[in-house]
Amino acid sequence: MSTRKKKQQLNMRVLIGSSLVTVWIVVTILAFNWSTFTKMNLLDEIEIKGAVIIPAEDYRESLIPVLGTSIHDLDTRNMSLLLESHPFVHAARISKKFPNKIIVEIKERKPVALLNMNPILFIDEEGVILPDLGNVNDRIIPIMSGFNSARELYPIGDQTVSQKVLESIQLIDYIIDHYPLLYENISEVTLNSNDEFVLILANYPTKVILGSERFNEKIEILISFEHALPKDTGLHHYSKLDLRYNRQIIARVRV
Repeated sequence: MSTRKKKQQLNMRVLIGSSLVTVWIVVTILAFNWSTFTKMNLLDEIEIKGAVIIPAEDYRESLIPVLGTSIHDLDTRNMSLLLESHPFVHAARISKKFPNKIIVEIKERKPVALLNMNPILFIDEEGVILPDLGNVNDRIIPIMSGFNSARELYPIGDQTVSQKVLESIQLIDYIIDHYPLLYENISEVTLNSNDEFVLILANYPTKVILGSERFNEKIEILISFEHALPKDTGLHHYSKLDLRYNRQIIARVRV
């Protein structure tokens, strides 16, 4: 093949490639202009995922002002921040689905204990205070009692400033992570007159006195003690288990 023919074929390929790119750009612009003209790209559908405690409609209502806005103009970051201002929203992510829909993914805060106050408050694993909203009362969780009830210590949507409550949450979080069956058996976490932590087990009940330090170690001792009991015996056979002493348990048998 001559050099001239090769050059003509190369020029033809370049021309075809350039033409295809130009056509694609023109089609894209026309499609965008057409959707704008026909208002196809105006937001009219909001899908909420991950709403368990708070009804999805409550989250959707907070975004109603953006309905009818061009999906191209939506600021998803600001919308996420708006949702995250809700006390039960740990994180929110919003994605656009063209031409006129957004998908909102919610990660809710999950209460791990109920603060025995008036009105009732809840608290999550990070110590964030949650109001009594939605389906939160459907969850069976331990009650926290005997703590300072000053309302200023429990700002809704923020972490509690009560050091004792934070210590209690750290204890509960450790139990959830390592001994979930024990967590399910806790009906109350409280402070005695000496500001020592006490667990009240749901079965019968049994009082477990932990004292004021080395909680994780004492929980491990408690579990080891339970595993060493005869098969027909359990922690519920004891009315009180005192773990305030060095690596030992003083047990009072239920009569």
